[in-house]
Formats: sequence, structure tokens, C-alpha cells
Amino acid sequence: MEPTCWPTVTLEEKGIFRHRVGPLTIFMKRLLNEIWVASIRDEKLRGEPAGLPEKPEWIRLSLPGEFGEYRFQPVMPDKPVIIDTEHAYRFVSQTQTRVFSRVPVWVRITPSSRDDLIIAELPTVELSETWFGSFTDGELAYAVSSTARRILTEDLLEPHLVVCPLEIRNNSSDELKFEKVCLRVERLSIFAKGDALWSDETVINYGGKDSSTDMETKGVRPAEAGDAMRVGKPRNPVRKSIGQKTFRLLKDFHIPGF
Repeated sequence: MEPTCWPTVTLEEKGIFRHRVGPLTIFMKRLLNEIWVASIRDEKLRGEPAGLPEKPEWIRLSLPGEFGEYRFQPVMPDKPVIIDTEHAYRFVSQTQTRVFSRVPVWVRITPSSRDDLIIAELPTVELSETWFGSFTDGELAYAVSSTARRILTEDLLEPHLVVCPLEIRNNSSDELKFEKVCLRVERLSIFAKGDALWSDETVINYGGKDSSTDMETKGVRPAEAGDAMRVGKPRNPVRKSIGQKTFRLLKDFHIPGF
């Protein structure tokens, strides 16, 4: 059964289609080969879409042909995401843990017959940009408001949030102390069961030399997702990387405000 938040829809000419994914409501209309898209956000997470504003901010796009069917797909944000652990984490040598984080998805709209023809990508939640790393060695990322959790319960599953399992392993002879994790979400697939979203598992191996790590993306649905179906492809399908900065250690320099 197709997940209700991620349908394939037929757009009739001149009619306005409305669709809600979490706090985001999307409006679409079609005129020949031209597509109009607008969106708003509100406080609701489920239920009927919001009403069309009096003066919607339409984005108009001319397509190379007329398309009747359009697909809604979830995609990860286009930058890494910084996960707050809420409290400082400490791992003694040769230990591991499994945690879950929730990341707001973006909604990608394409003609159903042309996945390569992206009409729009709309964030369900507007995330703040932050800087991860030092002044000389860092990158732009997004900060999310939710924190990593050891235990996942049903009430934490929302239609616009992807649950991302992380397996963190301290393979070093040193204690690992950190307060934030940089999750490379562009490598993750998205799976859906009903309106619950899951990503594949990320395994993070800490070697102890510095704050760089080896990271592997599994590429398959996690066990917790049951028989979930794949509904979103990774932006950058890299499975393994070596030596990328992943943790903000307690000894790291902090940039004020980040």
C-alpha cells in the first residue's frame, strides 16, 4: 500500500491540489506545460491541508512537455545535520551504543515518469544553518532541535521526521567524550511504513587519534522498520568514508553561538 504522505497524483488543468506533510502544506496547479507551486507551514502535524492563502507566493515552472501525474518523495536535507546529544556522552574504550535521531525531511516533487526532472524541493521544517568544525577546517550544516535518544517509542514517529539509527563504536584505547554528532544525511535512503519514515543505519567507528572517524552507511532498511518500503534515494550514494570529522569533542574549540 502506498504511504499516504507520499502519493502519485493526477493534476487536472487549472484545479488546485493541496497536500500536507507534517507542518508543511503544498499547493499545486497546472496549465498546459506550466506548473505552479506554493507552500505554507502551520502548527498542525496531521490532518487536512491548510487553506490557500489570499496571496500565495507561487513559483512558476515551465516543463519540457505536458505531464498529468506527479510524485511526492521524501529526501534528506542538502547539508549534513548536527545532532545534539542533550547531555555529554562518554564511552570508555571498546564500547558501543545504538541511538536514534529524528531529521525533518524535504518534499521533492517530480513528474511520475521523470524522476530526474525536479519541480521543487520544499523543507517540511526550516532549519537553521550552523558551522561544524574549526575556523580553518569546517563546513556548513543544519542544526536540528530534536536530540539523540537511546529508546524509541511510537509517540516519536511523525510523518515529516525520518528516524535515523546510529551505531557508535569506540574502537580506540581512549575514552570518547562528545556532545554533538555530524550526521551525513545526504548518503541515506528513506523507507516508509504507513506514515513513519526510517533511514538506513549509519555505523560510526572512532579510532582515537583525533575527532575524525570511519563511517559506513548500510544501505538497507533497519530491523526496527519491519517491512517498510524504500521511498527515497540518497542524494549522494557513498557507503563508506574514512577520516571525516564526526564528533564535537568536549575539548574542541567552540564558536560562540554554534
